[in-house]
Amino acid sequence: MEPSKAEALSPTVGIAVIALAAGALPLVTRDSYYLDVATTILMNLTLTMSFRLQVSTGQINMAHISFMGIGAYASALLVTRLGWSFWATLWIGALVAALLAVPIGSVALRVSGPYYFLITFAFSEVVRLFFNNFFEGLFGGPSGLVGIPKPGRLLGLTFDGKLALYWLMAVLCVIVVVTLVRLDYSRFGLTAGAIRQADLVVETLGVNVFRFKLTTFVLGSFVAGLAGVFFAHYRQVLHSSDFGLEPMVLLVVFTVIGGTGSVWGPVVGTILMTIASELLRELHHYEILVFGAVLILTMLFAPEGLVALPGAARRLLRRLRGRAAEPAGVGLAP
Repeated sequence: MEPSKAEALSPTVGIAVIALAAGALPLVTRDSYYLDVATTILMNLTLTMSFRLQVSTGQINMAHISFMGIGAYASALLVTRLGWSFWATLWIGALVAALLAVPIGSVALRVSGPYYFLITFAFSEVVRLFFNNFFEGLFGGPSGLVGIPKPGRLLGLTFDGKLALYWLMAVLCVIVVVTLVRLDYSRFGLTAGAIRQADLVVETLGVNVFRFKLTTFVLGSFVAGLAGVFFAHYRQVLHSSDFGLEPMVLLVVFTVIGGTGSVWGPVVGTILMTIASELLRELHHYEILVFGAVLILTMLFAPEGLVALPGAARRLLRRLRGRAAEPAGVGLAP
């Protein structure tokens, strides 16, 4: 019964650690650089957690970053062109991303393997080219969309400084983490894992696999759109390249290196790789090359991701202790 108790406590403990770490940082430092890095980590974590939700059913959606872009552009346009409040577009932008995910997912999820990969990749490129080449007066074209305001006042609080924006992203991230972790440890998560391993078997048990995959696709896109809205008003400028192939590859690297088999994999991968990205800022042109090498090494020596290394180390120690405890004469002829 002990393993089950530990497993039941792990979601609460993990969520508490993330919430405490996010709350403790401003007590340690209020340096704008460190707050910016921490805000980026939380934003990336929100995105990788939503991407991992889709991967949990066995599908790698190469258009996930595009739904972040859709949410970002939707909110930015509603605020700058129509004068809407950020606090309304925060959810409207995410909803627009989710609504567009319905027809895209309905088409892409009817195939699998390389066909699914190609359809989502093609959609990602279509979205990037659309933002870059069409309606330049609206989307900004190659120059980008500039002049995006920061979030307005809410309940007497202003969100124009690094610290206030960090707290906003921390609250959004904790909400997302709590929701997705609870889903992963529920029947929903068990069904997703079963579909990833044997979707045909799950179909015979009465589960509508297509509808389930579409649900995870849309929910993940909604969270990606939410992260995109914050990104737009935090950076205050949008370029189509922000949602192209390179950031999508980094998203995959963050998630896979951490480990897709556990809901905590993206947490480990995002924190470590975002910090590594900052350390490699001077080598920006070689960043993808370095991350690619790290990804290859991870797949060779830790295929389950970095989050599985402690468990692998414990198993190895148990085997070594078991061998050491064997009697010296075992296996020798009398």
